[in-house]
Amino acid sequence: MLTAGAVILALAFAGLYSVGVLGLLSESWTTAHWRYVLFESGVWSALGFSLALTLVTLGLATVAALATVLIVDMRVRRGPFAVLVYAPLAVPGIVAALLSYQILGDAGLLSRMAHAVGWIRSPAEFPALVFDRLGVGIILTHFAMITPFFVILFDRLFENERVAELRQLAYTLGATRMQALSRVVLPLLLVRALPVCAVYGVVLMGAFEVPLLIGARYPTMISVEIYSRFASYDLTARPQAYAMATLYLLLVLAAWSVALRWRPRPAQTPR
Repeated sequence: MLTAGAVILALAFAGLYSVGVLGLLSESWTTAHWRYVLFESGVWSALGFSLALTLVTLGLATVAALATVLIVDMRVRRGPFAVLVYAPLAVPGIVAALLSYQILGDAGLLSRMAHAVGWIRSPAEFPALVFDRLGVGIILTHFAMITPFFVILFDRLFENERVAELRQLAYTLGATRMQALSRVVLPLLLVRALPVCAVYGVVLMGAFEVPLLIGARYPTMISVEIYSRFASYDLTARPQAYAMATLYLLLVLAAWSVALRWRPRPAQTPR
């Protein structure tokens, strides 16, 4: 209830600010800021860019986590590999962005290693992985941050859903390794992990620290676009920031309500 109340209050405040009822320059009710936001290409490009990076990151993290759990199996929970899985979860977003800059930058660790072995003539020739228009640095940083969590998630699901026993049962019934993987293991794990993936999708869509520190000036993710307008010296741009925040929150709530109503239908067994 407290979370829902905070969201409603934030939505109401942002909505009133965006139509000129609240704010330093408020005079009367106006929809000019909303018209500007809805018909400006920059807002929708930021939303599309955020959605694209989120889907790519979630896809890569899901594939990597599933492969890790299926290959490493029980070693995820103990030994040195467990340290590698749990340690990245303690790294904040700001620290992860700074580490990415030191590793992926044109003067970072990878560029200097490539220069040392003779692959490039100077560190500046290293491909741009930070401040790039494709968001490669953002994807790699978020991938490194959320993949360990996905590994733990799929490992717990693998144990709680008794996937190993179901897979062995499929072998007994004559299924091949690929059939058991594609028809038993993957569908079960992915369906059970879907709610958590949806939550992380919302988190990645609204990520701020990493895109702000190592993202390009254009295109930007939606959170950085909102902040840039809110922190602008031009106070007339602040209602636009609140309109963008309101629009983004409404779209997320709409998508979340659809996701909660949608349930994958279980496969019907032939009679």
